[in-house]
Amino acid sequence: MLLRELDKKDTAILKGLAIAAIVFHNFFHVLGPVSENEFTFDSARFTVFLQNVVHPSTAIQALFSFFGHYGVQIFIFLSAYGLAKTHWDDSEPWSSFMWSRVKKLYPMFLLVIFLWSVLAAVQVGPLWVIKDAVPGLALMLAGVSTLLPGSTLPVVGPWWFIPFIMQVYAIWPLLRKLTRKFGWQGLVALSIACYIITHLANPVLAHWSITLAATPIARMRVLCFGIIAARYPIRLNIFVAVPALACVVLGNEYRSIAPFASVGSVVCVLWLYEKLRTPLKRLHLVEQLGNYSLAAFLVNGIVRVPFIAFTRTLDSQLVMALASATVTIAISVFLHHLLALNPRGAHSRKPVDLAVRMTPEPGRAGAD
Repeated sequence: MLLRELDKKDTAILKGLAIAAIVFHNFFHVLGPVSENEFTFDSARFTVFLQNVVHPSTAIQALFSFFGHYGVQIFIFLSAYGLAKTHWDDSEPWSSFMWSRVKKLYPMFLLVIFLWSVLAAVQVGPLWVIKDAVPGLALMLAGVSTLLPGSTLPVVGPWWFIPFIMQVYAIWPLLRKLTRKFGWQGLVALSIACYIITHLANPVLAHWSITLAATPIARMRVLCFGIIAARYPIRLNIFVAVPALACVVLGNEYRSIAPFASVGSVVCVLWLYEKLRTPLKRLHLVEQLGNYSLAAFLVNGIVRVPFIAFTRTLDSQLVMALASATVTIAISVFLHHLLALNPRGAHSRKPVDLAVRMTPEPGRAGAD
């Protein structure tokens, strides 16, 4: 199968698998000693992971804590893939394109912000919400919070991706123009250039508490791979999957290989999905989960908080993680269908297309 032959059902299933990995990652990575290499790199984390994954009582927690964040790479890939599929020949002005993205993404986001604000006002008081939270939320809605000193992580960690994806939308016409003029070679060159910029700039920007990992610059490799997969005849085989897996594993041990782990993780997932595509397409629950992934992404950082308080034993960690995920999905289904109601009160039959606007929480962004 050519990668550009993925249909909407394929992307929904991939999103379902990715959001499941992210939800459990966001729950487990704040509990134990296992920490992932995402925003920062430390080879010692891989050693801690190996020490925990060999024990049956901590294996599941360790796997999700260390590798679950790679689900965000799937969403980044699908975002670029979806744009290259559905907006390649658009002739609309940049402002019209951006407004169409806002109209699709922000209703759900604003609804979740409102619900969170009510809960926060009850818990810590409305004055704190107005004084401390609203300015950061405003910058996030404007799509610039990840570019300002000390504003990378919002009040709910996963929400950092809202400005990130809006920045992706903002540069989409440039990426499309580059591809049309220089082909896939231009995208490869851009990926290399962005890697060099990230490598040189991040140590300097760290003094202002800014990281390019929260911007499209540091994640350009996966974005470009998504465009290439959508526009060029790419097939994956075992000779590609094995080196990709090696990049994921060794990229958590050696700093020099770490930049290739993100693309490697996407390649591994896509190759494995192709092998399991037929049985996975029969699992309608996974497909539906993918359709609810936007809401699940936005609310899981809120829902998990009370459940984490009850994780006093290793067994209770698993039970509470399942309970938190179940409640997250239930709320997501409710919010999804609430926004799907048309003015007459009937349910819209048009499915919500999340392929070009969803990605979840990376690394430890949701820990706080």
